[in-house]
Amino acid sequence: MAYAVVGQLVPAATAPGNELRRILPPALVVALDRIGDQIGEEVFDPLLHAASVEQLARTFERLFPKFRDYYASTILIVWGWLQEDPQRFSALTIRSFQESENLIRLHGPQWIGQDASLNALHGLATIARIAKAVAVAVPIDQNAASDIRPTESGAETWSKALIAYMMAFSAARTSLAALADGRSPSAKLENVAALANWSKSYAVNAYHLAKSFGLLKTVHRATPVGRSDEEDMVLAEAGLESYSDGLAQDDRL
Repeated sequence: MAYAVVGQLVPAATAPGNELRRILPPALVVALDRIGDQIGEEVFDPLLHAASVEQLARTFERLFPKFRDYYASTILIVWGWLQEDPQRFSALTIRSFQESENLIRLHGPQWIGQDASLNALHGLATIARIAKAVAVAVPIDQNAASDIRPTESGAETWSKALIAYMMAFSAARTSLAALADGRSPSAKLENVAALANWSKSYAVNAYHLAKSFGLLKTVHRATPVGRSDEEDMVLAEAGLESYSDGLAQDDRL
């Protein structure tokens, strides 16, 4: 299950035309659709319609266990079908992140502003690096030795940070996708922006936790020589276009 820790965004995983939809059996697609609908109605709608950012924070905390369970169900469904091909699972995950990056780059500034868009992109890039590191560092043979040995409490804390990221970012992404498609959801844009901002914080927390137990040692060998977290911040401060171009260059390396 190590490959499934960082999974597809939901409900983006079940969007029409998505590659995942095309490769899964119809019955599993129906199951994912139903879970996606439940997430939208029971989790995202209350978040996006919260009366204030303070209420949003309380609602997020209250609904986190429900989202966690639904998210785990989606991951188990997908992983159950693709566990014999974990590299494909990882590739699908990375492509879903790239689709989300394009959405934010094109439509984020218009609806949630430049700062929230940059924070969402920064968080997304951070989570993508974790996903790539998992794909490389965790042996396909689950009985093989691994240098990654988080404590039980450390693994639980890391998992919570990842799921909190997925909850915040997926809610924001859902609203942006609706706006980009010409729909007019009644979500409060200040809530969407707040969730985008929070997603960066959760992603950074997950990143530091992953570094603490050695997961991200692998990713350093794949990144450009001389590129650092500080340089990521410089790119972010330079503006949305420069930051997004930098992410695209990383993906081509």
